[in-house]
Amino acid sequence: MTQTRRRGAELETAVYAATRKILANEGLAQLTFAKVADLAGTSKPVIYRHWQSPFELAIRAIQDKNKTDHHGRLDQLVLTGDSLAEDLYQVLKQFTKTMDTFGQTFIDTRINGLTTDQNQQLKDMLTMVKTIDINAIDNVLARAKQRHEIKTTELDTDIKLMPFDWIRYQRFSNIDVDEAKLTKLVHDLLIPSYLHLLA
Repeated sequence: MTQTRRRGAELETAVYAATRKILANEGLAQLTFAKVADLAGTSKPVIYRHWQSPFELAIRAIQDKNKTDHHGRLDQLVLTGDSLAEDLYQVLKQFTKTMDTFGQTFIDTRINGLTTDQNQQLKDMLTMVKTIDINAIDNVLARAKQRHEIKTTELDTDIKLMPFDWIRYQRFSNIDVDEAKLTKLVHDLLIPSYLHLLA
């Protein structure tokens, strides 16, 4: 492929698109900087200057797709529900879509087969996304408090993360999380728990 001198957002867009195409067609194990550079129409040194490893590039490309497809990060989601239950459902539905995008690439990868560096990159990414998850729940709780559904927004971090961790577990176990499961999670587990703890 002919190399085109690109910079900034244009370069990033081309590299991420090429990365996702390789991931979809060949899988994570076959992702190399050389393949990405060729498909994106740039050079390997350009790729090496911006990303430390093909694994890091894969993570960033998937995060970029989620951000683009879902109009920002989960904690930037504009909540439109009229109740705590509706806001929780909206956040968790969006999170499920995000996990579906992420899972298409990484679920089939044997996590135990990752290198030490890749494991650390994955841990770092999970730490970052858990902060985003907590912020998303904080946004939901703040709206519920404004509507006088709850008296406080002080909720243990583990409880805030529980629905996200459950969905991650389901997706990494290759179990579908459909609307019925999300509704049951919200109405049968989260709402009673939140109202008990925050009333």
